[in-house]
Amino acid sequence: MKSDTLQEQQIRGVVWGDDIQYYADKLKLFHTYLISTARVKISSTQYGRPLHKFYWVLDKETIVELVEKNGEREIPKPPPRKPNLTDFDHIAHITPDPATEIDILAVVVHCGPPKYAGRVPNRCREIIVTDNQKNDFY
Repeated sequence: MKSDTLQEQQIRGVVWGDDIQYYADKLKLFHTYLISTARVKISSTQYGRPLHKFYWVLDKETIVELVEKNGEREIPKPPPRKPNLTDFDHIAHITPDPATEIDILAVVVHCGPPKYAGRVPNRCREIIVTDNQKNDFY
């Protein structure tokens, strides 16, 4: 599998400050989650070509629900409202407006350690998620 194909199916996620502790036990590797009210932004190209075209910020407003395994097929828990799931390949066509909310169904494939970033050191944590289009992660 080409890595370009896999990268197009992933979004880099970031958790800042106090939200790191809030999400520390909520996201586990290779589990599937229903993520609602995700804020997806275009990655900056100011300092080079980013690995991921988009990034997504988790905060306390973001709703993360674990999708339980049910035999061979994973079925999400009934959400409090009907989600309008956005495929990863359609995110590029959405206007990156901070007020725009989208719902995605994703699998966490990487949870980085908490670290400090930015001019004013802020705590953050990088999380990479992928959609269910690809079954081969390596």
